[in-house]
Amino acid sequence: MFSFHSHSGQFCMHAKGTLEQVVQSAIDRRFTTYGLSEHMPRYSPDQLYPEESHLTVQDLENMYDQFLQEAVRLQSKYRDQICLLIGLETEYFNRDSIGLVRTLRQPRRQYKLRPSQDDFTTAGATAVELPQVQYIVGSLHHVHGVPLDFSQELYLKALETVGKGSWETLFREYFDSQYEMLQGLEPEVVGHLDLVRIFFGAIKGCHHGHGHGHDHEDGHEESGQELNQNRLTEELWTLVKRNVDFVIGYGGLFELNSRAWKKGLADAYPQRDILEYILSKNGRVTLSDDSHGPDDVGMFYNPELKQYLDQMKIQQVYYLAPNQTKTREGAIYETNASAETGSFQHVHVRAVPTDSLDFYSSK
Repeated sequence: MFSFHSHSGQFCMHAKGTLEQVVQSAIDRRFTTYGLSEHMPRYSPDQLYPEESHLTVQDLENMYDQFLQEAVRLQSKYRDQICLLIGLETEYFNRDSIGLVRTLRQPRRQYKLRPSQDDFTTAGATAVELPQVQYIVGSLHHVHGVPLDFSQELYLKALETVGKGSWETLFREYFDSQYEMLQGLEPEVVGHLDLVRIFFGAIKGCHHGHGHGHDHEDGHEESGQELNQNRLTEELWTLVKRNVDFVIGYGGLFELNSRAWKKGLADAYPQRDILEYILSKNGRVTLSDDSHGPDDVGMFYNPELKQYLDQMKIQQVYYLAPNQTKTREGAIYETNASAETGSFQHVHVRAVPTDSLDFYSSK
């Protein structure tokens, strides 16, 4: 089993547990590949969340660099038990965000290790070379700087300030910003493609039902149809198809993000109308739990997820594997895998039949 979207309380204020506890949980739950994808830093004070009011922009930069160092330590420590990939989840505010992500992906980026954690000057600091980011989860959490998924209150603020009271306008701005991000970064994994639907029920009075909990296939299917959050307008469908087609063109993976069920949506992200279009165009789907702590690892990776995959006629899913060679110290990641493997710079894509995956009865 695998997931390429995860967080820990050690490096994310709204998550729980340490990064090592997340890794240990993935091993306990028989994951073979797990992506560590903490949020990239945000570089302006007005981009900090309320929970980060005690932090500075520099704190967030330091936190991400410390995450990279801890991730490579865990990668080496547990290399005989699990394949860990080091990544990041993007934040996108405007086109400047593209350059910031590209900088984080540069090889041999350095971190200034201070003599004391209480000393924020660079005097006496030692330069430490940071590990290579192997892949990115291309996500959008804000539209014109307003968060969408932090709270219903801020979502409604986005509706008023960005959408001018129109959900269609808010969605249009979201998918246009997403397209800018996709064009600029070509992320290996596209995160929660239609996150903008998260609090749609607060706009229209719709009930966001839980797609799980049905004992038979027909019940699950009816739930998804009855509780579908909203029907996209023709204009919005044009934007969604444009974005999906672009990702398919460069070979990116669309995550089937199970955290949507925890949020009360009918289906995993993306909702099934968009998923049907992805599949009709032979888009490649992967699995992500978007865990926010050790207890979330493998969340909803249960037989009903398999049932949903069967309903959608998904017979195989895709995952990322490192382009690597072995040394005495462990895995060293190369950048020259052959194009025939369907390779990105540091990882390549493999397929696995859904019938061979291990779905849990307890999650």
